[in-house]
Amino acid sequence: MTSTGTVASATSALAVPDPDEPGTTGTTLGDLAVPARLVPPQMPLAALDALFRRDAGLRWVVTDRPEAPVLVSRSWFEVSMTGRLGYGRLVHARRDLSDLGVPATLRFPAGAPVPQAAAAVVERRAAGDHLLDAVVVTAPGNRLLVVPVTALFEHLARQYAWQALHDPLTGLPNRISLLERLRQTDSQGVLCYIDLDRFKDVNDHLGHSAGDQVLVEFARRLRGVARAEDLVVRLSGDEFAVVTGTAMSAEQRSALADRIVLAAAAPFVVSALGADGPAEHLVSLGASVGVAGSDGRLPVSLDDLLHQADLAMYRAKSLGRGRVAHFDSELLAEAETSDVVRARHEMERRLRHAIETGGLALHYQPVVALPGGQVTGVEALARWDDAELGVVPPDRFIPLAEQTGLIVDLGRWVLQTACREAAGWPAGPTGVAATVAVNVSAVQLAQRDFLDDVVRALADSGLAPERLCLEITETAAITDLGATAARLTQVRDLGVRLALDDFGAGHSALSLLRALPLDLVKIDRSFVERVASDTADAVLVRLVVEAAHSLGRRVLAEGVESDEQARQLIAMGCDAAQGWLFGKPEPASPALTERLSRRAVSGPRPGPGAARCCRSGATTSWCWSPPRTCGSATPPPAAARSSAGSRRS
Repeated sequence: MTSTGTVASATSALAVPDPDEPGTTGTTLGDLAVPARLVPPQMPLAALDALFRRDAGLRWVVTDRPEAPVLVSRSWFEVSMTGRLGYGRLVHARRDLSDLGVPATLRFPAGAPVPQAAAAVVERRAAGDHLLDAVVVTAPGNRLLVVPVTALFEHLARQYAWQALHDPLTGLPNRISLLERLRQTDSQGVLCYIDLDRFKDVNDHLGHSAGDQVLVEFARRLRGVARAEDLVVRLSGDEFAVVTGTAMSAEQRSALADRIVLAAAAPFVVSALGADGPAEHLVSLGASVGVAGSDGRLPVSLDDLLHQADLAMYRAKSLGRGRVAHFDSELLAEAETSDVVRARHEMERRLRHAIETGGLALHYQPVVALPGGQVTGVEALARWDDAELGVVPPDRFIPLAEQTGLIVDLGRWVLQTACREAAGWPAGPTGVAATVAVNVSAVQLAQRDFLDDVVRALADSGLAPERLCLEITETAAITDLGATAARLTQVRDLGVRLALDDFGAGHSALSLLRALPLDLVKIDRSFVERVASDTADAVLVRLVVEAAHSLGRRVLAEGVESDEQARQLIAMGCDAAQGWLFGKPEPASPALTERLSRRAVSGPRPGPGAARCCRSGATTSWCWSPPRTCGSATPPPAAARSSAGSRRS
C-alpha cells in the first residue's frame, strides 16, 4: 500500500459507517488530525534535539520538503540520535535534517477514511517498522496535519463495538442491544413489536436492493414517530420494535401504535433495475403492530414484554394485517393452544426423543492449516433428519434446544458421539491423528457436572485429551466470567484444547481473550466473507489476529469460500481455516476416515497447472501462498467455488 522512496501516498477513499453518525459517509482522517509542528528542511539535528528536549509533549515534527512533507517521529529520532553505541549525538552534531535518512512517511488527504490509513499502518508494522506512530494529513490550503496511530485504532475499536450492537443497514440498535437492556433493567414502559406486511413481495419482485431501501426509509420514519428517550430497534429481517422508557395510558399506547401503522402505510419510493434500466417504483406495504406494557404499578421485564408483544403482533396479523393488537391474559391462554405453539411443542417432544434414542447424527467439516491446506482436524456439527418433520436445519432446532434446556442433553450426546467416532480415526503417515472440535454453550458450562461429562466422554472413548477441542459459544450468556474461566482452566488441565467460537459476533470482546484460558480464536464468518472486499473488515480481522497472537492464541477463520479470502487470511497471519472452499460437512464414513488419514480435503480440486505445496508435498493439499513465500513455481489454484450466496455449516 506504500510506495518506495521517502513518501508513501494513499489517495483512494472508502466510506465506512461512523459510530457517532450512523448512515453518514464515515469519519475521515481530517476529523482526527491535529496541527503539525513545522520545522525547516535544513534544521540542524542539534537544534531539533534541543526542541524535543524542551517540549516533553512534542511527539512529531514535519518538514515540508519540496518533493513532499516528511514526518520525523520523536521516538525514531531519539533512537537515531543515541545510536547503537551511545555516540550518536557526537556523530550527528554538525548534520541537519536533510542528511538524516528518515523512514518513508505515510501521507493521506484529509478526506481519506480511517480504515485506509489503519490498513497502511498495519502493513508497515508487519514489515518491521515498529516505530511508526503517526501519519501526515494534507488539508486544503496546503495545511499539514498529523494523526497519531493510537487515534486511528481507538476510532476503529469504537466502530467495532458500535457494529456489534447495531444493524449495519439502518443504523438502529439490534436485537443484541435490546437483550442487553433486557438483562440489565426492568421496565415500566411499553413495547411495540412491528412486522412489515407484504415485505417479501418487494424482495421477490423488485430485488433485495429495493427491500433494503424500504427498510432504511421505515427505520427513518420510526425514529420520527418515537420520542428521543425511546429505543428503536431492528430485531431481524422486516421486524422492528419501539420500547418506551416510561409507562403509558391505554390511550397513549393506542396513539403510538396507530402512528406506527400510518408511518408504514405511507407509500415507499424505491429504485429498481428493470428491463429498460433503472426505474422508480411506488410500493405500498403496511405493518402489523403488537403492543404490550406495564400498567405503571408493577415493573415488567423486557423479556416478558418482548414475548407478550410478539404474541400480540401475531394476533394483529391474524386480524387482517395493517392492524394493532394489545396483549391481554386471554391472548396468552390462546397462544398455548395455537397451531404455532402446538407445532413448537411437537418439535420439542420429537427433539427430546431424538436425543434419547440416537435420532440425530454428526457431520464433520475439515479444519485446515494455512498456508499449506493440510487437514489438521474437523468440527462436529449436529444434524437432524426426523421421520415426520423431515430435515430440520440447525438454526431451528439448536435455538429450540437452548430455550427449552435440551441443549445440555444435546451437548452431552454430541460430545460423547464425537469422541467415540474420532477415537477410531488412524494417525496416518504423520503419526498424529486429526483433532475433533465440539461446540459447548454457556448453559452447559454452568452445569456442575460439566467437567465430569468431559472426563467420562474421554474415558469411555479412549480419545487422547489433546485431540479434543471445545469451542465456547454464546459468550453473551456468560454471566460470571471468573467462574467460567475457573471451570475452563480445569478442563484445560485435562489436556483438552479450548477455542472461542464466532469471535466478532454479538458480545465477543477482546477482554475474553485475556480472561479465558484459550488456545484458539475463531473469527466469525460475517467478517471473513468480506475480508477480501471491505477494507474495514480486513483491518478488524488483522487486529484480531495480532491481538490473539500477542496473547499466545492461534487464530482460525470460519466460512472461507474463495481462494482470494484464503490468500488474504494468509497474508494477515491467520493460522487455520474452515469453510466450503476446503470441504462441506459430511457424516462419518470409511471415505472420511481415509481422507483424514491422508490429510486430504474434500473440497474443490486445484485447476490445471496448480502446483503441489512445497511445504506439505501432499498430492491432495494445496498451498495458497504467493510463490515468493512458499517457493511454488506456478500460480495458486483458481477459485473453484463461487462465494455468492449464503452457506452455513
